[in-house]
Order: sequence, then structure tokens, then C-alpha cells
Amino acid sequence: MKWLNYFLNFNIPFYIYKLNTHDSIILSHKIKMNQPMIILYGIVYIIKNFYNDKKTTIAILETNNILYINKIKEKNCHYKIIAISKSFLISFQWKNLININKSFNDLIFKEIIKLYIKTNKKYEMMNIIMSHKYIKNRVIQLLLFFARDFGSMHKKKITICYYISQNTIGTISGSTRTTVNRILKHLTYNKYIEYSIDKKIILNINYFGIHYIKKSKYKH
Repeated sequence: MKWLNYFLNFNIPFYIYKLNTHDSIILSHKIKMNQPMIILYGIVYIIKNFYNDKKTTIAILETNNILYINKIKEKNCHYKIIAISKSFLISFQWKNLININKSFNDLIFKEIIKLYIKTNKKYEMMNIIMSHKYIKNRVIQLLLFFARDFGSMHKKKITICYYISQNTIGTISGSTRTTVNRILKHLTYNKYIEYSIDKKIILNINYFGIHYIKKSKYKH
């Protein structure tokens, strides 16, 4: 783990969070935490929860993405970082980087800029997913995202390497487990997807094309 080695070698204070699947970290205006976190290992997603029960997913992040939420001033919402798989996050303070050796300072900030560029693409992808009006299209786009970033291809089939529950798909897409279940049954019946023995989703690329995205009756 490159970042852990950096911090240890240069005596930079840090804290490591370990999240098992479905564990979460909650950030709100009541919690004075204003530190960036680098994902050392794993996959998490970030939900913005409003106190009127409205919520929206703002990103799905993975190893070597950086998570930085500025001091939260809004009192009507909080952020929730939820682990899709076992994950390790390392947090630190910017001021501790400024005081280190200049040559290393330049190196680490260049590396952090790379993390921000890579992470920004994840936010852009989530904006694309959530821009779909119909839930069915959001779910399909989400499956394509998981297949692209976390999939393993074999004989024209892509297996998403992590088990993704219907509840998780529903939460990320802004829907319910019941609606997601209907959509996945429809995709299974039409051979767009199937399941492995350990319930991982497999996309059949012979059937599952990008041009499949179209209007759907699943609006909720």
C-alpha cells in the first residue's frame, strides 16, 4: 500500500478506518471532521441524505480514489460513506504534509493531484447514471459501470467481481428493492444477465448492448 508507506516513512500522522461490507461512516455538521481520506483498498459509495428522507448518490469510489468533503455547514443533511466490499481508508491533515521535506512534498502533491483527476471521473460517471429519468436505465447504466470497473471477462461474459445486493442497487439508483428486483428479473428472463453460484451478476455481452438503453415502464 503505497500511501501507507509514504505516511510511515515520513512520520505523517494518520488514522485508518476499516469498513466491512455495509459498514458506514457518517459525516455531518455536528461532526468536526475536515480531513481527506484515501481509499487504500475496497469500494465505497457516498450518499447525501436530507432530513426529509430524500437522498442521492454522489459517487462510487475505489482503491486509490480520494474522498474529501469540506466542512459541512448544511444542517438539513448528512453524508454517509458505505462499503460495498471490505475497505480500508486512511485519513490525514493537509498541514502535516506541508511540514515535510520539500522534495517529498512536491512528489506527494503530484500524486494527490493524480488521485483527484481519477476520482473526479467517478463523480462524473455517477452524474451520468443519475441523469436518467427512468430507474430501469439507471440500473442498467449502473451494471455497465460495475462491469467496466470491477468486472472480469471470460467467453464474452463479464462477471462483476463483488456481490452487489438488490438493496445496494436500489439505494444507489434512488429506487427500492422491489423495483430493482423486477428490473433484474426482466433482464434475466431476456438473457441480458445471469447469476453465478455465489450470486454475482454476470453480463452477457452478446445480448447486453449499449444500445439497449431505452424508455422503460419502471419509473419508481
